This record gives sequence, structure tokens and C-alpha cells, in this order.
Amino acid sequence: MALSILFLYLVLLDQFQYDTAIHELMHSVGFYHEHERWDRDNHITILWQNIDKEAYDQFGKVDLTESSYYGQMYDYFSIMHYDSLAFSKNGFETMVAKRPEMTAVIGSAIDFSPTDVLKMNLMYQCGQNVVEPQPLPPPQPPPVPPMIFSSIPETEEDCHDKTNLCWRWLGRCKSFFFEKIMKEFCALSCGYCSPMLTPFVAKTEVRNPSSSYLQLG
Repeated sequence: MALSILFLYLVLLDQFQYDTAIHELMHSVGFYHEHERWDRDNHITILWQNIDKEAYDQFGKVDLTESSYYGQMYDYFSIMHYDSLAFSKNGFETMVAKRPEMTAVIGSAIDFSPTDVLKMNLMYQCGQNVVEPQPLPPPQPPPVPPMIFSSIPETEEDCHDKTNLCWRWLGRCKSFFFEKIMKEFCALSCGYCSPMLTPFVAKTEVRNPSSSYLQLG
């Protein structure tokens, strides 16, 4: 309960995005990540070669004796599912869905999925008349910092994306979980830096004023 209150407090202070907060709150009431299900290999493929070794423990499997999914099917839409770029060390996907169209879906939830709500109701034996939360409006894109151009070469001259997948993940630029990887591999697309441009200086011909007049006498 104390952890839940802490996260709600941080949300009120705008320290966490809503989706991050409810993800952590679902942990606090007893749920593991969806991609850690014991049967996950039937639904996703883990690409270990792209995962930062320090994050391997984020991709383990939870034993059936430690968790229950209450008879529910694998939920690609769960708030508890990581993004396909989670903990990437090279900008490439760390997991892909067996159903290709679901790769772009995993990790994109901004609220509890219907299955998330159902599992919590089943865990705590809530009545079936629980009102499901109304869908939130789509999130607004994060503001892009103003472009600052300078003729002095600095680190901004290296402002570029390191992968061509950035366009798919713009919604994760400011995510609590993925900000570090997005800053590393999609700095330009996410607006973390500005490309170096040299200001254009128009050349003005300076003429001798005396040449503009006809001297008499």
C-alpha cells in the first residue's frame, strides 16, 4: 500500500507518466510482466543478442508456482508488456511477436487492458459489476526543443539517429523505461539534440562611395 501511495504521489507531481505509474501499481498488487509468462515462447521471440546483458533478468520466465494468469490468454495489449525495443543495446528489437502485426502493439499501452482489469478482479475476488475505466485520450506528442543553430562546432555535429526504426517509437521518447535507449539511438527524431547548421551570411559588395558620383571640376 505504501508503494502504491508513493507512485500516486509521484504522478501528482508529474514525476511519472500515468502509464508508468499504473504499470508499477500492478506490480505492487501482485503481477509480473506479461512477457515473463511461463508460456511466452508460444507468443513472442526473445532476441537475446540485442539485449543489454545487465538487463537479462528482465526477460526471465516466472514459474507457475509463483504466479497465475487466471486462465487468460497471452495479452499483447497489457500494460505489463514491455516494448519491443526494451533494453536494446544496439537499437534493434529485443523481442518480436509471433503474430507480426503485434510487434508494434506490445509496450504501447497507456492504460490497463480489459484482460489486466479482469485478472485483478479475479485475484481479489471482486464482483463482476466493476465499472471498467474509460479510455484515456491519446497522449500529446512531447514538445520538441527549439532548434539552436551555431557556427561553433560542438557535440551537436553528431546529432543523428543510429537506427532507421525511430519513426515507429516516437511515442517512447520521454518514456520512463525507454528514455535512455531513445536518447542513445534516436536523439535526432526525439529532439534530444539539434543538427549543426552554419548560418548563411549574405555577401555584400562594399563599394567606394566616390565611385558612385561623377566628379565635376
